[in-house]
Amino acid sequence: MKVDLSDIIRVNGASKELDFVEEPSDREPAEGCLLDGKLSFTGTLTNTNGILQLSGRLKAVYSSECYRCLGAVKKEMNLRISENFINSGEDEQPDMYPFEGKMLDISKALNDNIILNLPMKQLCSDDCKGLCASCGTNLNEMQCNCGDNDTDPRMEGLGKYFKK
Repeated sequence: MKVDLSDIIRVNGASKELDFVEEPSDREPAEGCLLDGKLSFTGTLTNTNGILQLSGRLKAVYSSECYRCLGAVKKEMNLRISENFINSGEDEQPDMYPFEGKMLDISKALNDNIILNLPMKQLCSDDCKGLCASCGTNLNEMQCNCGDNDTDPRMEGLGKYFKK
């Protein structure tokens, strides 16, 4: 998502309204997470003393696998975006994205925000029971006959110690 800065780059306080619906630059921002469809961004870009401030809303739909049952998960993100950009000719700031010239590519900033807002463990539902550790049955769909008392053979000696 590229923005032409020629209108606001020289004027302090100038701003530009942004409204994008485009394909993402990276379909898989994080391993196991795929962006479905297009990204939607609505917001403003404001020049404040040479620092370009991007603020707005990003909407995206992504799909992944459930951490517990490996079922398909499809969710929507609605993120508030607030990022700063600085001309790469000036002192670099660790909390700002650099840019050059009169075109600004905001794709990296949007992609970073998507990654930072993904849950560490995707779940199809909060009460997902997952898979049986013994037979692999999806416990959301049916109950298996595996016993909970199955002891790992490597731990049998330890069990004898606790029975005394």
